[in-house]
Amino acid sequence: MRLLKIYLAILLFFTTSIFVSQTNFYGIIEYESKINGKKLDEYLSKKRSEIKNNYVVKSLDKVFFYTKGIKSKLIFTDRKGLFIVEDKLSLDIQDLGQRINYTSAGGTKEYYYDDNNKTYLIKECDAVGECFIFPNKFLKWQLTQETKKINGYISYKATRSNGKVIAWYTPKIPISFGPKGEYGLPGLILELAIGKIIFKAKKIVLNPKQKIIVEELKGGEFVTFEEYKKIIAKAKKKVFGN
Repeated sequence: MRLLKIYLAILLFFTTSIFVSQTNFYGIIEYESKINGKKLDEYLSKKRSEIKNNYVVKSLDKVFFYTKGIKSKLIFTDRKGLFIVEDKLSLDIQDLGQRINYTSAGGTKEYYYDDNNKTYLIKECDAVGECFIFPNKFLKWQLTQETKKINGYISYKATRSNGKVIAWYTPKIPISFGPKGEYGLPGLILELAIGKIIFKAKKIVLNPKQKIIVEELKGGEFVTFEEYKKIIAKAKKKVFGN
């Protein structure tokens, strides 16, 4: 009986320590997104030569050749997180390439994660001139055993959308978030290839001295994802017609 009490006391000590460390775990992840090298190779080797419109070629060249990296940031604490693009677009409207990359990285959207309540939201203010907050749809991942080292962390490969989205996550940082609203993996996403861009974690700061606060999204009308799609479709129809 005495040994059992000692065992339970030790187990309680370690269980409590683990719980406290998880609830007090917080940090800042700084990312940079650029044109994915594979997408650039595809454009140069095939797609560019197939485009007959010179204006379109010049526009795409601006996107693929003359754009700088876009900086973004993920903050998290107490199993909650927020992802935003840090670079505020202060460019000439003619800088088409940089504007497209800025939008592809997330633009002015805010991506909110709450693992405690299984709530994942997106705030969008630019699409129709009003702010809307809507659910970030469930993401279904396929996990693999393929690994590589990123920033000193062993990271595992996961894919979704038939391999169109590729993420590298590390279980060593037990946060199920990543760039641009990606979530649901058993570890922090350190690298993400989505669309024509790729996000890479450039700086990882765990438990910094500064206090991290993740506030719930506010300042927008809450709508369902289906309602949001209808709002966007109506706005497009108004601008471009049928």
